[in-house]
Amino acid sequence: MLSIFGIVDKHQKKLMWLPLIALVISIMVLANTALTTGFILERDVELTGGKQISVTVRDADIQALENAIPGAKVQLISGITKTLQISLPYSANETQAIETLKTIVNFEGEPTVRTIGPVLGAIFFQQAVLAFVVAFILMAIVVFAIFRSPVPSGIVILSVIVDIGITLGIMNVLHIELSLPVIAALLTLIGYSVDTDILLTTNMLRSRELQMFERITNGMKTGLVMTATTLAALVALYFIAGSFVLERIALVLIIGLIVDVFATWFTNAGILRLYMERKNR
Repeated sequence: MLSIFGIVDKHQKKLMWLPLIALVISIMVLANTALTTGFILERDVELTGGKQISVTVRDADIQALENAIPGAKVQLISGITKTLQISLPYSANETQAIETLKTIVNFEGEPTVRTIGPVLGAIFFQQAVLAFVVAFILMAIVVFAIFRSPVPSGIVILSVIVDIGITLGIMNVLHIELSLPVIAALLTLIGYSVDTDILLTTNMLRSRELQMFERITNGMKTGLVMTATTLAALVALYFIAGSFVLERIALVLIIGLIVDVFATWFTNAGILRLYMERKNR
């Protein structure tokens, strides 16, 4: 009976196409959203401007709140405690929204209100996008400096693009709004994806005394253990934290790390394997 590593080795040339196909589908989904809304993802009030009301509750009827408060987006964050978060347009009356909230939900303590102007939100968005682009460029420079070869470096960068692209596509489908914490999670994901890709590429390029299957297997065992331990911590964070910010960071990283398994060990490994086999002929 073949192990999981044997199955990957046997069908790797076919499996490497799966993440690439998923990337194409994700790009189509993101492009469709961009054509209809003006951007590839919905944006949080941090990046558009607006108001957020947060309060600790025992339970809440989200649909009733959205019907009672015009223009509201309501989310219930569960953890050690439950936090109700209501996002409103900048022009909305937060005092009236809180009064309506009191008639529908029994909550503990006083609600906290955060207001972000549209101009400040636009500045946050521009700076966040710039940080993401600069981080990606610096990552590419570091990768080229490590391997000093365009093909292996290009394959690593492609794998990162696949990881981020599919993650964004899944975020779009799940209606995960882009916010400053989410952008921080995506930046972290770039670093983690590069780590696993460098681990794989280093094993394949420098372990010349081993067979190709052994090189991939050695890197895969280490990489999967790294991913599994990180996922365990993130799952605990997602279910226990009780913070909307931490929940969103954890969710994006969980999605990205799962996608990274396929992007690294299917696409990156498959393309790099073909490159090395042709080079050695």
